[in-house]
Amino acid sequence: MLVYDGECSFCCRCASWVARRADIELSPGAAEDLENLGISISDAKRAVWWIEGDTRLSGHQAVGEVLRSISGGWGWLGNAMKVPPLSWVAALIYRCVAANRHRITG
Repeated sequence: MLVYDGECSFCCRCASWVARRADIELSPGAAEDLENLGISISDAKRAVWWIEGDTRLSGHQAVGEVLRSISGGWGWLGNAMKVPPLSWVAALIYRCVAANRHRITG
């Protein structure tokens, strides 16, 4: 499951992009979902989350897992995002986008 900020237009647009490309369960961070998953509201507002069984990833790691779930070249990119130094670059880019996501039009 991908948990994203359903109040952020940029996040919603990204979730729609994912939904068109992969069969991934999506949650807009509904209070009931957060409670069931054990994710605080502040954590859900801070980063996107990938929850699969016992695996709980946030930020660029969650994005990497989403990309791995999409067919084609996206899977390659998702795998590459796990390997240094690309993982360091992905983390930096994620932090910059997350900090400015409300400025990005939806």
